[in-house]
Amino acid sequence: MRCDVDKYVVTSVALFDAAGDPLATSKRKREQWDEKLKQGKPGGVQERLIRYACKLASRESAGSEAKAERPRTTVGAGIVATRDGMIVTNNHVARGCSRIIVVDFRKRRTTAEFVAGDAKNDLALIRADRTFEEAAMFRRGVQLQAGESVIVVGYPLASILGSEPNVAFGYVSATAGLRGDAATFQISAPIHKGNSGGPILDQNGNVTGIVTSKLNAMAVQKKTGDLPQNISFGVKGEMAQLFLDGQNVSYESGAREERLENTRLATIGRRITVLVACRKNP
Repeated sequence: MRCDVDKYVVTSVALFDAAGDPLATSKRKREQWDEKLKQGKPGGVQERLIRYACKLASRESAGSEAKAERPRTTVGAGIVATRDGMIVTNNHVARGCSRIIVVDFRKRRTTAEFVAGDAKNDLALIRADRTFEEAAMFRRGVQLQAGESVIVVGYPLASILGSEPNVAFGYVSATAGLRGDAATFQISAPIHKGNSGGPILDQNGNVTGIVTSKLNAMAVQKKTGDLPQNISFGVKGEMAQLFLDGQNVSYESGAREERLENTRLATIGRRITVLVACRKNP
């Protein structure tokens, strides 16, 4: 029996004796019973069973279609580049959103709009519909060095850990990224989904980079047999500044020289970091 254009119900028959044991029937006999079952009588058991199976299939199909059509929301982070609402984040965080919501460390929500993107360097600029009390200081004039301490701020696994800014500490592992990419660098601070687009700060509270990705540990283990740990990447701060310059954004840059305690660094990082929620329609 055909349910609709792409679903069918297949039926068969098995015969048992009074004790519940299968009857030894000939192939011809089984074929005869199968033919009877296929034909069935109007309103009989076979038809009712088949209609019930079709009904279940229809419900499952409708549920799957409704789920597929539901808008999908992803979460990343962003850096407040200017007090008047310009925020820099990753292109993969903000591109293609039908609606963008940003949430600051005080849990204040507002909408934002996509302004520009740089797919090559995974950078994007969005504009929030509000002003901010503080903005980031982008490091200028100081060369990135392997071994220097860094702090990462973001919203990792927000659906589990919540919408409070999360901080993690680590080091610059290498001044070049994957396969020697000069536009990125490697850090040891652990990152997860929700960190993308967040700031990487030096020990003075200056933005030295923007979190962009981490090494796919499972893929590397499958290929090499070794499970890598805490290998993450950031776009260098110089690339972010060039991107902002190209969009005529007047941001602060320089180099704070005072070495700060970790608690102070965490406070600075949390104040200039926002959660970026991107809703994408199917």
